[in-house]
Amino acid sequence: KHFQIMEPRFLFPHRFKLIGWIIAIPSIILGLFVLINDLRFDFLTFKLPFNYVFADEFLSSDDKGNEFSVFNFTDEIAVIGSIIGLLLIAFSRVKIEDEYVSQIRLESLQWAIYLNFALLIIATLLVYGLAYYMVAIYNMITPLLFFVVRFHYILFFKNNDKGAEHRPIRPTEL
Repeated sequence: KHFQIMEPRFLFPHRFKLIGWIIAIPSIILGLFVLINDLRFDFLTFKLPFNYVFADEFLSSDDKGNEFSVFNFTDEIAVIGSIIGLLLIAFSRVKIEDEYVSQIRLESLQWAIYLNFALLIIATLLVYGLAYYMVAIYNMITPLLFFVVRFHYILFFKNNDKGAEHRPIRPTEL
């Protein structure tokens, strides 16, 4: 008999995991400062020479009567950086990507989705008004965050218990 090892498709190369951490950590911290302290960097404020339809900002005008929209992109940088960084962490190969790791990856993704939507249903029942808007904002990154935490926890800590049935995973393999 001839056995074929299944190669996981759609995973980034292993080196992208470090790039993901470098992008995700500062972006998540920036996002928390934006949400908690309403942090805005002035150098990320731009005047757009048109009425942007998908914004709740009011139009401003200069001395000549030209209308423009003023936007600060600090929060957009935080969200996009968090999503890209977490995607790279979550979907980069580990050094030894075998069937066991693929199974842990699948189970962790399923677990993260279940947990995320269970919390979202609870929040929908218990949280109202502008606070619910904050739940929706957090919900943009929580599925990826739950996945990354559980995947790495199972792969490294649970797998390295003395009673583990599978080979130990060393930190250098993550």
